[in-house]
Amino acid sequence: MTLQNLTRLHPIRWLSGVRISALLLLTLISSFSGADSLTEQQVESDSITDYMEAIDNSEGQFGAYATELSELYLGLGNALYAGEEYTEALNAFQKGMQIERVNYGLSSLSQSPYLFSIADTERYLGNWDKSQQALERVYTINSNNYGEVDVRMLGVLDKILEWYMDSYKDRRPKGGYANLVISERIAQRMYEILNKDMSLDDPEAPDRFRRLGYLQHVIAVHLKEHGEPSESGLSISMSGSSGRPNKATTSHLHFLRGKLALEKVIASVIQQPNSTETDQALAIAELGDWYLVFGQKAPATAAYQLALDVLETSEDPQQTREDLFGLPRMIEFSMTKSPPMAAGDQPTESQLELAMTISTYGVPNNIEVVNPPESLSKEALRDIRRDTRGKRFRPKLVNGLAEEAPYRMLYDQPIPKG
Repeated sequence: MTLQNLTRLHPIRWLSGVRISALLLLTLISSFSGADSLTEQQVESDSITDYMEAIDNSEGQFGAYATELSELYLGLGNALYAGEEYTEALNAFQKGMQIERVNYGLSSLSQSPYLFSIADTERYLGNWDKSQQALERVYTINSNNYGEVDVRMLGVLDKILEWYMDSYKDRRPKGGYANLVISERIAQRMYEILNKDMSLDDPEAPDRFRRLGYLQHVIAVHLKEHGEPSESGLSISMSGSSGRPNKATTSHLHFLRGKLALEKVIASVIQQPNSTETDQALAIAELGDWYLVFGQKAPATAAYQLALDVLETSEDPQQTREDLFGLPRMIEFSMTKSPPMAAGDQPTESQLELAMTISTYGVPNNIEVVNPPESLSKEALRDIRRDTRGKRFRPKLVNGLAEEAPYRMLYDQPIPKG
């Protein structure tokens, strides 16, 4: 379910004197990726002017709370936001939301896009508390309309979770931790809804459970690198409790939650109508990866063996096993995986080629740069090795057992410090 399913859109009536066609044309022009910055700035400026003229005309003909005005203010806010005029953009979004509330009520779903825009704008202004307040309002409105554990809540929870995870990288460790605390609460609510209302054979089920599992890895990594702040300073209404996590919030707890989510992935992949042995083997192997990353080699080995066994009924079991597990693979708990380096792949100008040995525990050793450029400093090489040592790899599997094996990968060159 997308955000569009959660909002009520209102058609703009014909406004005499309002250049709607010009606004549409400007929108189309601004969407071309090849436009130079000068043209883009002119388009933004013209767009802002046209929106302001349209707002004046609409207010003059239909009053200060005409239904058309809310969408015009949303368009004006987006144009101002694109021009980095954040304070003015915030004012436009707030005016548009107020008009929605006057026309459709304090709990109208149509406020959602305005509140998301307000959260984004407050984020760029550095007002994280106000961003959180806007997103809490989004949650409250939708839960009041649907109920907290209704399957229709998944769409808005997806949007809120995406916002917190996307902005996590922009925050210092303490603020990032605050984002993760809220993200986990959202994930727990989503897990509850998925268990209650989504069948495992639903095409969306595998990826939904997979994302919830991956979130637990992000949290565990953060705790390992930065520890847990003594005070989070959080209070989010959707949790029904204070922002301070209880003492059981440890890396082991996140391991268990992620494991449970990935087990659901396996169950849902198996129940998909078009599921193949390869799909199932990869889902089981990912659970093995989870065990390995958390230092549990014995259950990881058992999971890898099960993945290999599943392929016994595939068209060419031996070749499929070799294709999937004959070389080490970097473990990434991300929806976007880096493709493994093929035999003929060559690094681009912005990449380096690394050679290493992957141990039976998935640890990279003997890390070297193949044909290093002269510009690569000792400090940069040290950082590359440190970063690579922090990664974990699914080891080469032979007859269900891990073997040490050579491995090569492409690595984006670090940007020289100026």
